[in-house]
Amino acid sequence: MKVRTCWSALEIKAEQLVAQLRAETGQSLKLLESLSSSKQRVDQMYHEYHSQATAMTSATGMSGVQNHRQFMLQLQSLRERVDNDIGKTRRYLSVLEQRTVEAETERLKMQSLMDNDKLAVQNYENRREQRSMDELGVMQFNRARAA
Repeated sequence: MKVRTCWSALEIKAEQLVAQLRAETGQSLKLLESLSSSKQRVDQMYHEYHSQATAMTSATGMSGVQNHRQFMLQLQSLRERVDNDIGKTRRYLSVLEQRTVEAETERLKMQSLMDNDKLAVQNYENRREQRSMDELGVMQFNRARAA
């Protein structure tokens, strides 16, 4: 009786899935960090232009004020898009965490099945060896009695 190779193959497959999910999690964390720094830059630009808007005088003219307001609206729109992207990335990270936990559980299950199979094979071999030893002992006993 041999140890079945299917359990080790399934365990390897589960390990690969766990590694892939962890790599995706790392990439998503980098993306989240990048988005957060982008949000900080956009917020900083918005606050700078907002303070400039309050300091604007009537000397800049109507078109200058409109251009300034239009730019601030674009910054607000950009900030909302970055916020949406941050939210999507966080939701994706939580899904990845859940999938990683499930994959790790599956990997542990495959490892457990493989270990159980190895133990069953070892027990079978031990019983077979013990049976063989018992048969030899009985044969020697019978020879000794016959002689």
